[in-house]
Amino acid sequence: MKNADLLRFNNNGRNEMKKKTLSMIMGLILGVTTVFGSIGTTTVTVSAASGEVTDADCADNNTDAPAADEVVPDANQYKYQKDELAAFCHFGPNTFNEVEWGENYGDRSPADIFTLTNDFDADTLVSTLKNAGFKKIIVTAKHHDGFCIWNSAYTDYCVKNTNYKSGQGDVLAEISAACTKYELDMGLYLSPWDIHEPSYGYYDANGNPTTKENDAKDYNDYYNNQLTEILSNDKYGNNGHFVEVWMDGAKGSGANAQEYDFTRWFNTIQKYEGKAAHYDADCMLFGAGAYTTVRWIGNEDGVAYEDTWSKSTVNVDANTIDSNGSTPYTKGYENGNKWTVPECDGRITSGWFWGTNKCTPKTISQLATMYFDSVGHNGTMLLNVPPNNQGTVDQAILDRVTEFGNNLEETFRTNLVKAEGTTITASNVRGNDIDFKPGNVVDGDDATYWTTDDGTKSGSLTIKWNTAKKFDVVSIEEAIQKGQHINSYKVEYKTSDSANWQTLKSGVTIGAKRLVRTSPVSATQVKITVGTSDGKVPMLSEVGVYKASEGFQLAGTAPEGMETTSVNDTSKFTFSSTGWNPQTGSSYINGQNTWSNKANAEFTYTFDGTKVYLMGTKDPGHGSADVYIDGQLVETINTNATSRSTGTKIFESADLTDGHHTLRVVAKTRAAIGVEAAYVINNGGVGMIELENSAYTMNEESTLDVKVKRVGGTKGTITAKIQPNPGSAIQDDFNTELAPTVTLNDGESEVTVQKAAETRRNTNTTGDRVFSIELTEKTPENAIIGFNSSARITIKDADAINSEKLQTLVNQSAELKENLYSGGWDTFAAALKAAQEALANESATDATIRNAYTALETAKNALVARTKYTTDDRFQFPWKTGTSATLEAEFATELTNSNASDSDPSYPMKIAANTDASNGSFVTDMAYKDVLKYAYHADKTGTYHVVMRYRSGSDVNAKNGIRITEADGKITEKTLEVDPTKENNSVVFGTVEFDIEVTEAGDGMISVTAPNTNKGPGIDYFIITPKNVAVESYDITATAGEGGTITAEGLADGKVSVTEGESATFTIAANDGYEVSDVKVDGTSVGKRTSYTFENVTAAHTIEATFAFINYTAANPFEFPTTKGTTKTLEAEHATELINSNDSDSDPSWPLSLGTGDWASNGKFLNGMAYKDYAKYAYVATVPGTYTVTGTYRAGAANKLAFSEENGKITATQVDCPSTSENGSLTVKTFTLTLEVTEAGAGTLILTAPDTNKAPQLDKFDIVLTKTADEADLTELQTAITNAEAILNAADKDKYSAAALVELQELVNAGKQLTTASSQADVDAKKAEITAKTADIQTQFTITATAGNGGKIAPTGATNVYKGTSKAFTITPNDGYHVDSLTVDGTAVDVVTEYTFSDVTANHTIAVTFAKDAMTVAKENLLAAINTANEKLAQTDAYTPASLEALQNAVDEAQTVYNKADATQTEVDNAKANVEAKIAALKEKADKSALRLAVTAAEGEAALTDKYTEESIAALQTAIDAANRVLADDNATQAEVDAQVEAVNAAKAALEEKKAPVVKEELEKAVADATEVVGATDKYTAASLAALQSAIDAANEVLQNSDATQDEIDAAVQAVKEARAALKAKDDDKKDDSNKDDDKKDDNNGSDNNGGNNNGNANNGSNNHGSFNNGSSNNGTANGTSNVAKAAKTGDTSNVAGMAMLCLAAGLVVVMAKRRRTN
Repeated sequence: MKNADLLRFNNNGRNEMKKKTLSMIMGLILGVTTVFGSIGTTTVTVSAASGEVTDADCADNNTDAPAADEVVPDANQYKYQKDELAAFCHFGPNTFNEVEWGENYGDRSPADIFTLTNDFDADTLVSTLKNAGFKKIIVTAKHHDGFCIWNSAYTDYCVKNTNYKSGQGDVLAEISAACTKYELDMGLYLSPWDIHEPSYGYYDANGNPTTKENDAKDYNDYYNNQLTEILSNDKYGNNGHFVEVWMDGAKGSGANAQEYDFTRWFNTIQKYEGKAAHYDADCMLFGAGAYTTVRWIGNEDGVAYEDTWSKSTVNVDANTIDSNGSTPYTKGYENGNKWTVPECDGRITSGWFWGTNKCTPKTISQLATMYFDSVGHNGTMLLNVPPNNQGTVDQAILDRVTEFGNNLEETFRTNLVKAEGTTITASNVRGNDIDFKPGNVVDGDDATYWTTDDGTKSGSLTIKWNTAKKFDVVSIEEAIQKGQHINSYKVEYKTSDSANWQTLKSGVTIGAKRLVRTSPVSATQVKITVGTSDGKVPMLSEVGVYKASEGFQLAGTAPEGMETTSVNDTSKFTFSSTGWNPQTGSSYINGQNTWSNKANAEFTYTFDGTKVYLMGTKDPGHGSADVYIDGQLVETINTNATSRSTGTKIFESADLTDGHHTLRVVAKTRAAIGVEAAYVINNGGVGMIELENSAYTMNEESTLDVKVKRVGGTKGTITAKIQPNPGSAIQDDFNTELAPTVTLNDGESEVTVQKAAETRRNTNTTGDRVFSIELTEKTPENAIIGFNSSARITIKDADAINSEKLQTLVNQSAELKENLYSGGWDTFAAALKAAQEALANESATDATIRNAYTALETAKNALVARTKYTTDDRFQFPWKTGTSATLEAEFATELTNSNASDSDPSYPMKIAANTDASNGSFVTDMAYKDVLKYAYHADKTGTYHVVMRYRSGSDVNAKNGIRITEADGKITEKTLEVDPTKENNSVVFGTVEFDIEVTEAGDGMISVTAPNTNKGPGIDYFIITPKNVAVESYDITATAGEGGTITAEGLADGKVSVTEGESATFTIAANDGYEVSDVKVDGTSVGKRTSYTFENVTAAHTIEATFAFINYTAANPFEFPTTKGTTKTLEAEHATELINSNDSDSDPSWPLSLGTGDWASNGKFLNGMAYKDYAKYAYVATVPGTYTVTGTYRAGAANKLAFSEENGKITATQVDCPSTSENGSLTVKTFTLTLEVTEAGAGTLILTAPDTNKAPQLDKFDIVLTKTADEADLTELQTAITNAEAILNAADKDKYSAAALVELQELVNAGKQLTTASSQADVDAKKAEITAKTADIQTQFTITATAGNGGKIAPTGATNVYKGTSKAFTITPNDGYHVDSLTVDGTAVDVVTEYTFSDVTANHTIAVTFAKDAMTVAKENLLAAINTANEKLAQTDAYTPASLEALQNAVDEAQTVYNKADATQTEVDNAKANVEAKIAALKEKADKSALRLAVTAAEGEAALTDKYTEESIAALQTAIDAANRVLADDNATQAEVDAQVEAVNAAKAALEEKKAPVVKEELEKAVADATEVVGATDKYTAASLAALQSAIDAANEVLQNSDATQDEIDAAVQAVKEARAALKAKDDDKKDDSNKDDDKKDDNNGSDNNGGNNNGNANNGSNNHGSFNNGSSNNGTANGTSNVAKAAKTGDTSNVAGMAMLCLAAGLVVVMAKRRRTN
C-alpha cells in the first residue's frame, strides 16, 4: 500500500476561521499585526482613513464566512494552481531520431530507434528544476510511437530490448527515484494513441480491418494493463505516487478508428492514485473528456487567454467537455459546472523532443512573458525541458532554467505592500470582522482572505506608502478555495497623494493569480477594485506589489539590438522651451511621455545609425506635425486616430546613410502631439529583417511562401531560420521539422522564402488550428530581427468549413463598405464574388467551398482600414450612371486648425467620436480659416450632386455654412448655408443637397472651410453622385465555337453595344453532350464559365467561348466507324448514363464513378464498376459488321468486362482483363475483342461486370470496322496464304516435293485472286484447300533400312522422307561377298547395288543380305550391276540420252558375258566394272523444280493487274517467257536453269505498285493567287516579287510534271505561300518587320508562319519524313525562310526574305531535276 498524503483541506470555512481568529488575537495582544513574508517579518501599519476600513477597525464579531461556490478545486487542483510551475520531460526514440512524432519507425527494432548508452542523468534534471521553483515533473513514459521507457511486461517495444544498461535500464524508475529524493511531485504521460501496438484499432484474427464488434485484440485491455503496471508499482512516482495522468488527446489523421474505454481507465487510475487509495483527492486527469480535471489551454505556446476561468462545462453522460475553446485558447466559463485547472504547456526550446536543430533555449525575456501570460492569467506553467541523446540536459538549457528560477525569486522576493510604513484600507470589510480584515492579503497565508458584506458585490483595497515606491508588477490572488467568481478588476495608482488616480490595468478575471506587468511606475498609492456577480462577494487572499528583476522586466517594444532612447533622455532629445509637457504613465514606453498642444512647438533628436522610428501616442484629439531629417522635410505625420493608443509607431524614416543624423519635429496645429521614445537601427548598415505579415491563413495540405524584408541597411549577408512552433495545431497538422534558412545577400532588401511552412491533411474534424513561425538564429551577431519577428498561421479545418460557414462569412463581408478601406478592396471584392458564386453553385465541391472560404477570409483580414485620403489614395469621383461614392469627413488628407483670433482658437477643429455618425466619428468645431482638405481624382468633368450629412446647433439667424474650393480651380467654388438640425433642443444629424461642377478632370485637392467669419457645421460625410457627365459607348464582340452558344441582351450580328461604365453579361450555353471548355476575354482565358460579366466597360472587348465534348446523348451519339480500317475512339468517361447498384453483391462501398489520372488518355477514366453496375452509351452504327475493339485499362486483379446492346443489335460478348499490377503498382494494358453489330441504326451500348465479377478501370475503346456484314471475311484465308508462303519461300524448301510445291503455289495464286466481293463459300473452300495442302506437303514417312553380314546399306536405320519425294539407298558387299537377297516392304525384289523409293506416300522397309562368293566363276555381282543399270536406264527424265546410250551398250555387253557359259572370271569382272563405270558417268539432266516453282509464283503475281503497274508486269512476263523456254529444253544446263530462276525472282521483286492519285488543286490555287499579286510592282519591293516569281516558276514545273509526287506538290505549295507571305511593302522599309501588318498578320506570328502551313502538310504532314523536309532542304532555304525573317528583327529584311525565297525555289528546282534524272 502506498503512503497516503496526509493533506487536509476544508471548504466549510467556519472552523478553520476560528483557528485563524485565535492567531490574530495573539497578534493584537503583542500590539502589532505580524505578517510573514518570503523573507523575515515586516510590520504593516494600519491607519484610519475617511470612509475606509482598516485592520484596527475590525474585531472578532463571529461573522459567518461567505458561502463557497458549488464549483471549487479539490486539494490536488488547489495545490497545483498555487504551485504554479511544473516541468514536462519528453524523452524517447524521437530524441535519437530528431523528430517530433515517431510515425515512420515501421518495423525498426527498439535497439535501432532508442540508442542511449550513457546513464540517464535524472538527478541533475530533477534537482535543477526543484531549485528553480518547479513543483512537479510530468514524464512521457510512452509517446505516440508506442515505445515504453520502462520495462513493460505487455510489449517488447520497450527499453528492455535496447542496449541501455544491457536491457536492464528503466528511465521512468530512475526519474521516479530522483523525484522521491528531491520531493518533486510526478505526473505520468501515457499516450492513448499508439502507432506501434497491433491491437490499436479494430482488426480481425488475420490482421484485416474490421468493426469494433469483431475486434480480435482489445487495445483498451493493453492500455489498462500498462496503467496498472506503472501505478501499482511503488518504484514509479514520487514516493510511489502520481498526482496527474496526462492522456494526450492528439491523434494522427485517421487514428479515430479506436474508441477508448475511459471509464475503465479512470477507475484504474483512481484505484491506485485517488481517494480509493486513501489520498485526500483524486488524481488529476488531463485529456479525459468529462473526467478532465486539468485542461489544455488550447495552444502549445505556454500562454493563457487574458481573462481565463478555471471552469468548464461537462456532460458526464455523453463524456464531453466544453472549455469555451476559441483558437488559440480555451477560455473557460464563468458559470462552468466543473473545476478544470488551465494548464499552459510550452517549450523551453523550439521542439518537444531534443534535436541538434532544436536545442536553443528561449531567452529569459521570452520565458518571463510565458510566465506572466500563464500563471499571471490564472493558469499553471508547464515548461518542457527535454533531455538530449546522451541522457543529460544541455548545459545551456539547464543554465536557462536556473536563470529563470533566479529571476522568479528575485522578482517576488520583496513585496512592497509589506514595506515599513505601509497602510492598507478597504472600502468594506465583511462584518468588520478580523477574520476578513484587509491585512489578510499580506499575511502569506492562502487560507485567509479579505471579503465584503453580503450584497456588496464590489470592493476595493487601497495600499498607501509614506514615500513613493517604484514598481512594475502587481499580483492579486483570489481565494479560489471558495471558487472563482471575480469578474471585473481595476488597478489604479497615484503618483502623489494629491494626484489623480491613473489606471494601471483593468480587466475581467483574477483566479489563482492575476499578474499585472507594466513599465516602471512611481506611486504613493495603489488601489485594487474587484467586482463579482449578484449574490456573490469578492474575496482576495493575497496581494503584492513588486519591482521585477532585470530579466523579468517588461521588455520595450523595440526589437532586441535596436537602440532605445526614452523621451526624458535630454542628452539626445531637446525640446523647445515652451509648449511641451512631461508625463508618466504605465501605458507609455518606459513610463514616459512628452506632449504639446502648441502650434510650432518642436523638438530635435540626434542619433547615429541608418533608420529611426518615433514612438508615441495616437488619439482623436491629436494632430499633425512636420518631420525633418538633417534639415530636409521628409514627411508630415498625422497622429489623429479614432481611438487612443500609446506606445505606437508615429513615424518611420526611410533607410539613411550610416552616420550621424538630426531628426526635428514641428507641430503644425494646436492639436496635441505626444512622443514617448525613439528606436534606432545602428549596426553598421547590416540592417534589420522581419516577416512581411504577422498573420497568415493556410489550407490543409498546402505550403506557404513568406516574404522577408530588410530595412536599415543591406550591407553584407544576413541569414536566419524560420522556425515553426506548435500552437493549437499539433505535429500531425504541419511539418514541425521544416526550418528553412533565410538568406539576404549584400544589397538585397527582400527575399521570398519558398515553402516557409507546410501543412498536412488531418481527416479528423478539429476546427481551425494555429501554429506560428518565427525568425531565429540570425547571423551576423549584430543583425536585428525586427518588429514582425513571428507570425501566427491559422490552418483552416478542411472538414469543418461548409456552406453554412461560408454563408455566414459572406453575409458579414457583404456588409463592409468600400469607402472605409484604403487597401485590399479589389482582392476582397473578387473573393466575395467568387464565394457568392460558389454558394450559388449546387455542384460546388467541398474543396471549392473551402478554397472560397479561405480566400475570402484572407482577403477580409487583409483589408486596410482607411484613416485618411492621401495623394496616393485619393477619393474617386463616381461617374458611372447609377453609382455614388461616400466621402467620410474624418478621412481628411489635411486637417488644419487655425490659431488666428478670428478663428475661435479656443475650440480647435477636430475629429470627434459619435455613435450616430456613419463611421463612428465626424469633424466638428470648424471655424473661419480652419480647413479640411481631401485629395481626389475625377475621371470626368460635369455636374455632380452632393448630399452632405451634418449637424448644426446654430441659431436660425446665424446659420453655419461651408465653402468648397479647389486650389487650381478644377472645381467651381461653392458656398452654402445650412439649417440648424435640432430636435427637442438636441442637436442631431441632418442632410443638405447641392450640386458642384468639376471643370477639369484629373487629380486635385478639395478644400472645405467655413465662409467668411462663420462657423462650419459638424460634418459626417458627403455622398457624391454623377448628375450630368458625358460617357462613351463601346462594342463587345462575341463568338462561340462548335458545341454551344453565347448570348447576351442586345446581341446582334455578334456584337453588343455597351454604355461606358455599365456592365454587360454574356450567357454561355453548351449543346447536348458538351460542356464549356474555355472562355477567353480579349484573348486571355478566364476559365470555364457559364456566364461572364464585363464590369465598368471603358473599352471595346471580345469574348470567345469554346466547348468540349463530355458525354454521348441520343441527340449526339457515338458514331461507329463506317469505313474499314478507320478507328473511332469511345472514351469510357463519356457515358450517357452511369447506373450504380447498391445491392450487397455489387460492392456498394465502391460506387461506379469517374476517376482522374495522368495514365488515362483524356485524364479521366471509369472506376469502380462491379456486378449490376452499368455504363450506357448512346451510339449509331450505319454499317452492320464486325468491329475490333481495343480497350485500354488498369486492374489490380483479374477482372472481366461484358458488352451488350439493350435491344440485341450487338451480339453480347465479354472479355477477360488480366491484372496489370507489377511490382506493387498498376500499369496500363489493353485487351482486344470482336463486336458483331447485327442491325444498323441507333442503339445503346451497355458495359458491365459479368456475373459477380468486377470490371477494370476503363480508359477508352479504339473501335475499327474490320468487316462489313455483306462481305467475305478474308482473314482466315489470308492467314492460310501466309502460312503457305512461309513454306514456299523457305530457304530449305527443296526438302519438299517439287510437284507438291507447285500445286501449293497454284492454290496460293488462286487464293490471292479472291476478294471481299467473292462468296464466303469460295473463300472458305480455298482456305481449306491451302490449309490441307500446307499440312499435306509437310507430311513425313519413315523408311527403315537393314543389312546382314557381309556388306552394308546406306543410309541405314530409320530415315524420314517428305511425302512425294524420293530416296535412294546404296548397297555395297564386302570383298569376297555378293548381294544375296533384297527385300522391300517384305517382298523380294531383284538384287541391285542401288535402290530408289520414288514419290513416297507411305512408310517402307528395305532389307539386304549378303553371301560369300563361290570358288567357281561368280556372276552374282555382275547380275546386280546389270539390274542397277536397268533401273537407271528407265530414268530417262533424269539423265541425258547420250550417257544413257553408253550405259545401254555396256549393259548389252555385260548381258552377253553373263549368258556365256564358259566366261572366265576376268571377263565377268571386266563386264561388271564397265557397267559400273558407265553408271558413274551418267550425266544428270538439270533440276528445273526451283525454276518451275518460281515461274508458278511469278505467274500468280503477274495476274494482279490492279495492284502493279503495266510496265513492271510486262517485265515480269518477259522473264516468265524466257524461263518457260529453258523449261522446255531437255538439254538445258543447270547453270542456264539457275540463271532463269534468278531472273524471274528479280523481275517479281521489281514489281511496282500503282501510285495513289496526286492532288494538285491546292498548288494550282496557290499559283493562281500568287500570280494575281506578282505584278504589283508599285506595292511591293522588286526583290520580294522576284522571290515570289521564282517560287511560281518552280511550282509550274511541278504542275507540268506528270510524275510529280504528292511530297513535291506539297513542298511547292509551301514555297509559294511563304514567298507570298514574305512580300515586302515598299512603305515598310523603315519598319520593324516583326511588327508589320502585311495581310493583317504579324510576319513572325501570323498564320503563315505558325498557322496551318507550319504545322500542316508541308511541315508535319507527308513531307515530314521525305527527302524534302529531312533531306538537304531541311536545314537549307526551304525550311529556313521564316527563321531568317525572325532573325532579322531590325532594319530592312526584304533582301533577306527575297534571297530566302529564291533559295527555296532553287532548291525545289534542284529536287525536281534530281528526280527526273532518277526516273
